[in-house]
Amino acid sequence: MLDLMRRKKRLKLILWVVIAALALSMLIFFVPGSSMGGFFDTPGVVASVDGRKITAQDFSRMYRQVANNYRSANIDEETLRAMGVPNQVLNELISYEVMEVLAKRFGITISNEELFRALENNPNLQIDGKFIGVESYKALLAQNGYTPAQFERSLRRLKLQDKIRDFVASAVRIDDEELRGTYERSTQKIQLDYVLLKKDDFKKRVTPAAEDIEAWFNDHKDSYIVREKRSAEYMLIPYEQFLSDIEITEDDILGEWNSVPHEESVDAAHILLFVNNDSEDAEVKQKAEEILKMAQSGRDFAELARQYSDDSGSAEQGGYLGSFTRGQMVPEFENAAFALKPGEMSGLVRSQYGYHIILSLRHDVPTLESTREQLAAMVRDRKLSETMDRKAEEAVDAAAKHTDFNEAVKSLGFMAEVHETGLRQRDEALTGAELSPEMMDEIFSLRDVGAVGKSVDHAIGIAVPKLVKVELPRPGTLDEFRQQVESDYIEARAKELLDAEAQKLSAEGIKQSNLTAAAKAQGLSVKTTQEFTINGTPDQEIGFYSSFNQAAFALETGAVGAPQTILDNVVVFQVKSRSPFDEAEFENQKTALKAQLLENRQDSYFQEYFNRARDEMTKAGKITLSQKALEQATALYY
Repeated sequence: MLDLMRRKKRLKLILWVVIAALALSMLIFFVPGSSMGGFFDTPGVVASVDGRKITAQDFSRMYRQVANNYRSANIDEETLRAMGVPNQVLNELISYEVMEVLAKRFGITISNEELFRALENNPNLQIDGKFIGVESYKALLAQNGYTPAQFERSLRRLKLQDKIRDFVASAVRIDDEELRGTYERSTQKIQLDYVLLKKDDFKKRVTPAAEDIEAWFNDHKDSYIVREKRSAEYMLIPYEQFLSDIEITEDDILGEWNSVPHEESVDAAHILLFVNNDSEDAEVKQKAEEILKMAQSGRDFAELARQYSDDSGSAEQGGYLGSFTRGQMVPEFENAAFALKPGEMSGLVRSQYGYHIILSLRHDVPTLESTREQLAAMVRDRKLSETMDRKAEEAVDAAAKHTDFNEAVKSLGFMAEVHETGLRQRDEALTGAELSPEMMDEIFSLRDVGAVGKSVDHAIGIAVPKLVKVELPRPGTLDEFRQQVESDYIEARAKELLDAEAQKLSAEGIKQSNLTAAAKAQGLSVKTTQEFTINGTPDQEIGFYSSFNQAAFALETGAVGAPQTILDNVVVFQVKSRSPFDEAEFENQKTALKAQLLENRQDSYFQEYFNRARDEMTKAGKITLSQKALEQATALYY
């Protein structure tokens, strides 16, 4: 419900989010992996599409918008780079230009009149069914950092895409036979008799002799290799020794206070009764008043929410909505929630959804004094991190000067300890806090024995590793791998027994046209699934597997299927019943189903066409990219 109410608040901003947020952009599904090649040195040009240049300024403008949206979600620039966002943004811009090339190829344009109608008729820019007006429209964009020209350029691209899609996919058709088949597959239900054969049951039947284990090992020696092992020393610099030296001044706390936002927030729970149309308003209101009286009389609010609230998402949590700040909820709800004191309950609050009863759980208005402790901790952590970085540099320098780590430690002006890792494989399970995956990655990145690595974080400080010994991979012995060899043998032998029994059961079931009789002869029990559709779950024991459902629905009633593997188990089944085709309901849904199926088919066809056109342009050298210019343009933003 929190998301639902926030969505209404944001509706008028949806289109500019389309401009700014790459994840919601109109062409995101057109972006291919990375098939572009070619470089050029035109200053300020990051890419070219059939002679249409994408400048560093074009890239920076869009990247800034995208990065700002990510930053609001507390994702920093380094993470954006690791996620490949700069290249994604450039791919997006390239897709824009490919769309322009296609529009020119087909003679498709968007007139100013069409653009104006799209703005005027957009429900997200209307109040009571009317356009919000030019001044309100400009103000709305300005509040979010956009000009009308930027917004209308992106809207034009959206309309252009729609026109090209309609043109390209106009030949796509859905005939009645396909429509009928689609409806049948999505609505028809079947029921199965089945036998589930579990590998674990067959593993209990396998008791390997010594000669079986030895023979298995000799036949699969390549599977039992002792992987490379390494040992290292590392200097550990505990951070605790520096804590007492960190000074936190009032200026530090003020600086930290001024560097972060301080938004008033509320934690609340609610009970919501939907009002779907005006005719039921009075009835819903009466019911809401009865629930309010129960809550006011001391009944548990969470239990009332679970029992009566129409907001299923929050009702399961006793009505809890979580924390929210101003501007995230619809106005009526927000005004009421922020007016309550912690522990206080509202009366009935009417919003476009219906009637709310709100319980305030927390109301936080941050002040310098109320957050002083947290601010001091943030300052301390930052200064400690800076100190540890400096000490790590000193430790790395000392390690480079002294071949003996103990001598290197003695040369430092602070406390450090020397530890050993012992011989370990790279991905060996680590216990305790002494080692970490980052430490092992650094040790295994070193090329030569005696090489000193970069400093890495440690549970109690910072560590600087040095490679001491390397044991290269070698063939293992039976004694070293006996437990694994025995387990592998049992697994393989159990699978053979399982598959043989499943094949025998299936063959007998098909021969007799009776799975129950065949199962009884083999001492097996038959179960029956619930009725399920092709996209449903036959039985909790089987779970949902598309391949299993496809195999089941491909058979006629009474047919016994071939064994189907479900994880480590195998299912043999017989189709017990199949629901009849509902001709009347099909006719009732036929028009809507055809429209939806056609839209999906056209979208898929257009996407494939667009990707193929882009690939052809790339192969012809009409799409080129300058990675150097891209990196420079990205760096300008930072």
